Amino acid sequence: MIAVLTAVLAAAAPASAGPASPLAVRFCPAQVARSYPLMDVARIHGLVVHNVAVINRGDRPVTLKSIELALLDKGHVVDIRRFEAGGLDAAAQGAVRTEKAGMMQMFPFQFCGEKLLDPKATLSEDTALGPGEAVLVMRQVFAWRGSRDEVRAHAVADAGGATVEASAALPIDGSPSKTAMRFPLRGRWTVVVGATPHGGHRWLIPEEFALDVASMGADNKSYRGDGASFADYYAYGAPVVAVAAGTVAKVHDGEPENPAALRRPGETLEAYGARVQEIQAGLLQKGVDAVAGGHVVVDHGNGEYSVYAHLKTGSVKVKPGQAVKAGDELAQLGSSGNSTEPHLHFAVCDAPSPLYCAGIPPNFTGIELPYADGPRAAQSGDVVIAE
Repeated sequence: MIAVLTAVLAAAAPASAGPASPLAVRFCPAQVARSYPLMDVARIHGLVVHNVAVINRGDRPVTLKSIELALLDKGHVVDIRRFEAGGLDAAAQGAVRTEKAGMMQMFPFQFCGEKLLDPKATLSEDTALGPGEAVLVMRQVFAWRGSRDEVRAHAVADAGGATVEASAALPIDGSPSKTAMRFPLRGRWTVVVGATPHGGHRWLIPEEFALDVASMGADNKSYRGDGASFADYYAYGAPVVAVAAGTVAKVHDGEPENPAALRRPGETLEAYGARVQEIQAGLLQKGVDAVAGGHVVVDHGNGEYSVYAHLKTGSVKVKPGQAVKAGDELAQLGSSGNSTEPHLHFAVCDAPSPLYCAGIPPNFTGIELPYADGPRAAQSGDVVIAE
């Protein structure tokens, strides 16, 4: 539930815990919460708060009473979401199910390691927190019109009859990358997955604002014939270019392109989805390079790195340490790694890794969105025309 906070509640959340509080509140990502336009013309933004952990770091049990997530604008609380009683139990149990399903081990980049949970911390599925136990609240979505500049988490617990509290806060940044960027491909392309919430990217921290880009033919298909081979795909082999000047920070080439990951003619979506999940699980066990496939990472300064992934095997043309400028060819578009068909996975991150980073919205210039209602951020389904 999102509601306007009353004047009485507006002053309820202190900036930090008192010295006697055993509670610790942590966010993941831990530095900044990034929003993205849902509708530019109406100034509507969306935010995913991926993880908030409340940890009992004391030596006695406590009973967690509530967790509040509040959005602020210029120091004033505007929106609030409160978890207590059954809602708090449900959030805790959801995190435990995620852990038991192996998702935290399979997607460690989504949970920030020790920045979120202490090495020996264990998740609780209820509000009774023994020493070292934690409650984790995941994937909280907010949308607003106007401005929000801070997200605050405030926890309240009972410790043997005494009320203990703790808070943490992150700035909300709705701006795109400081680096102005051209599009990483030339010509007419389709953003098949963008930062909109109905796509898979928005729910994973490193690719929250990433684009999957493919090419469509006159029949609105991405391939000729039956799409049984990579060469059938219009996008395959297209030059991938640097979006801005920088220095190549990482290169990985040689990961195979797996034709078994293509959807087979006549295969149902359900059967294909099950088969792809098995392929993806195997790649995740092999690590970052197997997932990203052939990839290049370019350092643009400002703590901003562009990532170009699933590149055609053997096509990378640059080396680590090499200086590049906007428009320089880096490699060819392919389907290596965790890819279901030839496409470019493009992202901007705050670290030189395709996965162990937090996404940043790209600041594209010189592109045309011919079916948009005006200049705006790219969204899933957009056609993009780039020089």
